Amino acid sequence: MVIELKKCDYRVEISLKKPVHQEVVVFNTRKIAEIQLVLTEILYVPNEKLKLVVVLELLDYLKDKFSKPNYKIEFVYTKEGNVITGFVVCQIDTDYRSYGMKCPSFGWLHAKDFRSCELLMNECEDFVRRNKFRKIRGPINFPKKIGGIGFQTEGFEAPMLSGVAFNEPSSRILEYLEELGYKKDSKYSCVEVIQTNWKKGYALDKNLIMRFLPLNEIRKLRSEILSLAQHSFHSVLADALGGHSRFEEFMDSYKHLYGEGAEIKKELDQSSYSSIPEFIEMWESIDFNSIVPCCDMAFDRTTGELVGIIMAFPNLFQLWSREPLTQLNIDTVIIKKEYAGRGIFSSLGNVGQLTCKLYGLDYLEGTTIWANNDRAVKTIFPHCKPVRTHYVVQKRILRK
Repeated sequence: MVIELKKCDYRVEISLKKPVHQEVVVFNTRKIAEIQLVLTEILYVPNEKLKLVVVLELLDYLKDKFSKPNYKIEFVYTKEGNVITGFVVCQIDTDYRSYGMKCPSFGWLHAKDFRSCELLMNECEDFVRRNKFRKIRGPINFPKKIGGIGFQTEGFEAPMLSGVAFNEPSSRILEYLEELGYKKDSKYSCVEVIQTNWKKGYALDKNLIMRFLPLNEIRKLRSEILSLAQHSFHSVLADALGGHSRFEEFMDSYKHLYGEGAEIKKELDQSSYSSIPEFIEMWESIDFNSIVPCCDMAFDRTTGELVGIIMAFPNLFQLWSREPLTQLNIDTVIIKKEYAGRGIFSSLGNVGQLTCKLYGLDYLEGTTIWANNDRAVKTIFPHCKPVRTHYVVQKRILRK
């Protein structure tokens, strides 16, 4: 048998041209319409239904800051051709402190690639130099009611919560920042409160008294609350966002929810707590229909001085989703230094949980707990379940 092999003529065309990559270009703008386009295009929000409200809230915040001639803030974004590849906000907020010092910050950082991140952070670092600072920290996402502190690395299955930062689970931004010389400086945890009764909270100092107050009376204590915050932790925390603007965020949310009164969902059986006279005394002193249930305070019984407060922030994302409010961010806990170790925090926590549940508030999450705050970690963690983790990075900026 003879097999004839026929010669076939195959012609293959190989292109030697490299893909065309356009240069990534940086833009600095204060035009709200331009910023809205950027945010609409690239801002990540875990619940897509809430994206519009987050964009509008952020635009309102930026418009307010841009309107103040002496407020230092910039909005920077990048494009490759017609494609938006990233954005960042850098600012020097008048209330933000790091270890007691004013400090520039960056926030809302989004970057599709390393080059975009590099160009954005170069702009932030030049902003720091122009304003004669030598350090920058972030992400610090203002305003806190829709933003928060840190880059999230764990807990992406947890619900969106007002005051808690979020980012895309697959984002490589933290990796990019470390490659650019940024160092992880602070670790923060968020924890779900799962233990209703904290043993130490049933032995309140007899010289102390606890109170829930109506909104107008809380407002009257504004200067005392801000002073207590400033002297209690502003000088020692790595990232402190307290101050006038944060206080007003609380008051606005409380007015929206409780300005016309509070609605009780179930009755309290006070007899179950007859062995704790301080609890009974507090409950008997209030009108349950007029108080703000997510803000409880401790006063010195003799002097009347405010010595402790827990301010929880309602989860606005639930309200914007037209859901019943059931979730709270235990955002701010302040105990006067001289009164530490006297059971104030645990007592406020116990009575606060019991009272909040009367109003249907049954999910409580302690947020932004700094890993270096040993007292807070030892007090809180035994009663809670870890939910999320965030990191704040920083970089020392050298002169050019």
